[in-house]
Amino acid sequence: MLTDKRIVITGGAGFIGSHLVERLAGHNDVVVYDNLHRDALRFTALGRHPRVRFVQGDVRDTARVSETVAGADVIVHAAAIAGIYSVGARITQTLGVNLLGTVAVLDAAAAAGVKRLIEFSTSEVYGPFVYRGKESDQLSIGPTGEPRWTYAISKLAGEFFSYAYATDHGLHVVTIRPFNVYGPRQVGEGAVQQIVHRALAGEDITVFNDGTQVRSWCYVDDFVDGALAAMEADGARHLTLNLGNPQATITVLGLAETIVRLCGSRSKIVFKPHPGPEVEMRVPDIGLAQRTIGFAPKVGLEDGLRRTIDWYKAHLTEGA
Repeated sequence: MLTDKRIVITGGAGFIGSHLVERLAGHNDVVVYDNLHRDALRFTALGRHPRVRFVQGDVRDTARVSETVAGADVIVHAAAIAGIYSVGARITQTLGVNLLGTVAVLDAAAAAGVKRLIEFSTSEVYGPFVYRGKESDQLSIGPTGEPRWTYAISKLAGEFFSYAYATDHGLHVVTIRPFNVYGPRQVGEGAVQQIVHRALAGEDITVFNDGTQVRSWCYVDDFVDGALAAMEADGARHLTLNLGNPQATITVLGLAETIVRLCGSRSKIVFKPHPGPEVEMRVPDIGLAQRTIGFAPKVGLEDGLRRTIDWYKAHLTEGA
């Protein structure tokens, strides 16, 4: 367990970032760097925590990023524009934030002599179909003209930059590829969050195409366990790890039906054509993470969904 470290988390006010802050603040000084576009911290008391400091800023602001990371022991770079619909509406900004922002953080880390950086990439780098995808697999992303793949290529380029900085500057980088993380405090886009909201409101739930698309769902506590273990990982100077839960794999239709049942909802499921390219299957191989950092997801799908539903029921009046 990390103790008495100065840890800077870009995107620390977001869904996953806020859970990391919550777990780290008890024993470390945590600096949250975020523009508050998606603010999950508002659902916590972390803003008043004596060991948490908030810096509002854009990850592309090189001077402000450099000032913030000075003296850090560990950087977690989670800031990004994410979600295929957000990306489609802001293609140029996505490339700028995700790629140039990553370079800004890497530059600042190298200049400040920070030795450990955790970079969040995405499972989107595996393209439209992956079953038990390994970190060493050949990657196949869709065509340039499809906005969906802008996000994937911006994050993949960030992975290459991270590898370069690890090689050229001695920076210890662990790149994490998350697979469909869900749970309490998810803000912005997210299938589980959106389906839960509609089920609790008794509204129709849209499932794209025929709903046979397959996903593996990772509860946020399990993901954070993996990210924390990655912060302490020794070994290779640059390591790439899948973090997900292949045992919590289900079709999109099955996910919607399960949430409706667990909510006791009368919502109807309606089918619509997907407006762009779709990922038909996305299931990770987590063997490397199991061997190197002891990653072992524990929360089953229905258990995680119940916890998530209970949280949203309790926070509906807060705009969750």
